[in-house]
Amino acid sequence: MNLANRLTIIRIIIAPLFIILLLVDGAWTKYSALLLFILASLTDLYDGRIARARGVVTSFGKFMDPLADKIIVLGALICFVALGEVWAWMVIIILAREVMITHLRFIGASKGIIIPAGRWGKHKTATQMIAVSVTLVVIAIKSTFASFAISAPSLLSQILKCTPNALVGLAVIMTIISGVLYIGKHREVLTKRE
Repeated sequence: MNLANRLTIIRIIIAPLFIILLLVDGAWTKYSALLLFILASLTDLYDGRIARARGVVTSFGKFMDPLADKIIVLGALICFVALGEVWAWMVIIILAREVMITHLRFIGASKGIIIPAGRWGKHKTATQMIAVSVTLVVIAIKSTFASFAISAPSLLSQILKCTPNALVGLAVIMTIISGVLYIGKHREVLTKRE
């Protein structure tokens, strides 16, 4: 197994630990979750570059890299709903899109067609990663205030309250656009016979 694929597998392994740390009370767990997400994001940034630079792009990597992204991002978003940081309906839209696209990829794989992430899908993932990263910072800041039993200043409190929904809302828009374009581009997978 090449280095790029190992980085993808590391991202999948990080996901459950990240989720556990995010859901456990305490400022240090929130900061630890943030650091793990940054590490996972870096593996996402470099695995594709390494694969292309070394000429070792594989079907496994094309299939598993986007799946690894979905696991950690959706895990984070579901946790955000559980923590009361983002509205559930936005996460449901993102989840529905990801389930549809993953199903399309599985259909393609069953017919011997590997469907890689497209340009809009990469923009969508970047938007989601930014939304998740900033929301993790917001959660860490809130948990720091809570651990010292002090209230955030009023303006800061409002910013901390609104930022996660605003950024996840932007991610929803990118998710819808990329999903429509992706299905339109690969609709022949649904009609092609084995």
